[in-house]
Amino acid sequence: MKEVRNFHNNLFVKTFSDITNVKDFISGALPQEIIENIDAGSAYVEPASFVEDSLANHLSDLVIKLKARDGKRDFDLYLLFEHKSYMDEKILWQLLKYQYLSYEEDHNVKRKFRTIIPFVFYHGRGKWKIPASFSESINIPEYLKKYALNFEYIFFDTKDFDLTDEDRFGKNAYLMSVLSLLKDSGRMSSEKLETIFRYFRKSGLVKEHENLIVLMRYIIFTNQVEEKELADIMKAGLGEETEEIMPSLGNQILQKGRQEGRQEGRQEGAFQKAIETCKVALSKGFDLQTVIQLTGLPIEKVLEIQKSLKIN
Repeated sequence: MKEVRNFHNNLFVKTFSDITNVKDFISGALPQEIIENIDAGSAYVEPASFVEDSLANHLSDLVIKLKARDGKRDFDLYLLFEHKSYMDEKILWQLLKYQYLSYEEDHNVKRKFRTIIPFVFYHGRGKWKIPASFSESINIPEYLKKYALNFEYIFFDTKDFDLTDEDRFGKNAYLMSVLSLLKDSGRMSSEKLETIFRYFRKSGLVKEHENLIVLMRYIIFTNQVEEKELADIMKAGLGEETEEIMPSLGNQILQKGRQEGRQEGRQEGAFQKAIETCKVALSKGFDLQTVIQLTGLPIEKVLEIQKSLKIN
């Protein structure tokens, strides 16, 4: 059984599966030295066939391929995107394993190893405290660093994003809105809601009904906002020109959102039940294979629970 994908990840994947959003984002988020040496227009989302099921539970599985140059040659550059809404101490290990699997695929098909740059996209509340490089995470002495395996990831924190910085991401209103909503997820005050709705209207997003529904559903199910208050803010922020579409739009948002919310709730409940079953089975001495068959949990999750129970 795979863990339930939450609304954060759904929004992230939907947004960055669209190549226009990807191109605008990397143009504003990558270091200037990389921007100057890549063709952002060549970017496209590539399926990562090398990702095994156990790893896919932890990674967003979003790989962006684009053309780069070093002055003498052109080559393919792969940006490995990982999305986090919390600080994950295992992030460097996950990124290392992901890169290894891609290189293993290159080796197996006898092609030249690709160039991979890990990119961590973070929108959690706390300060990100994970070391930026693999060598730092395992405290390698300075005099040994040049001999040891190492890599660094590029880091983007939505807390550093400002909705007024319209030129940074190609004036992509939908992408700007997503970054703003992820930044303030779960803590959207009335004032912030009013600001985002004014932006919807000013930027023209109010006319993009499909995108507007996606954003509205995210607002509803990641923030504690009363429906009446939200409806009032919507009407005030989006203006009279939307009065004809708002009733049907609101019904679509609430109906589809509630259905998905109930479905995800049932899945989450089943997942939690599987965890409890796993704990009981391990406590009674069941072997790992039997526990996996009983619960449907991946072996990594079973081993994690086993470790937490301090069972050898």
